[in-house]
Amino acid sequence: MNVPDDSSLLTLYSIVKEHNPDVLAMWSASTDDQFLEAVERAVERAIKLIEGGAKKYAVLDELGLSLMLANLLTQAGLPTAAEGYHNGHVDVRIHHFERGRFQYLGECKIHDGFRHHCDGCAQVLGYCSGRDKRVLCMDFFKAAQMFRKLDELRERMDRERPLRQVASALDHFIRGAFVTKHGHSSGAPVQILHLGCNLHCDGEA
Repeated sequence: MNVPDDSSLLTLYSIVKEHNPDVLAMWSASTDDQFLEAVERAVERAIKLIEGGAKKYAVLDELGLSLMLANLLTQAGLPTAAEGYHNGHVDVRIHHFERGRFQYLGECKIHDGFRHHCDGCAQVLGYCSGRDKRVLCMDFFKAAQMFRKLDELRERMDRERPLRQVASALDHFIRGAFVTKHGHSSGAPVQILHLGCNLHCDGEA
């Protein structure tokens, strides 16, 4: 077997750095925060791709949209699986290349109001053992005014503090997204990243 020389490895590194920085960031992650940022940058890119094909993807159900997200992340180099229905809901699992080192759990919902979103948050909190620093709950919006509805969702969560929410929401670099912190049955706090993907097209009612 031929072993690549240092120049070949440097060339590969340069190609990956230019064309897929999220994968490189995941490879080199040594802390939870570094891993989370790499995954969330990749999720943001996947959201933009889905939104770019909104007319085509808006017909999909929750499972189909979860599979679409998982496939886009996997094609981008992040090991991801949409693990099917569990009592009517779908979870997305993103793993570090070194299994058991880091993981990111998520729940995908078609937006249907505050309570439906909170149900998704409860489900994803139930998946984790408390060792996960952050999980995500993504709503796919098929109706208009996604950003207004995300703002309203944030305001209501801060007002009602569901699911043992322990502080006011924090901003996130993804537009419209926010982060809340919740008490977990393990005794460790777990953060939830709340974000949306816009499947509504201009000109639709």
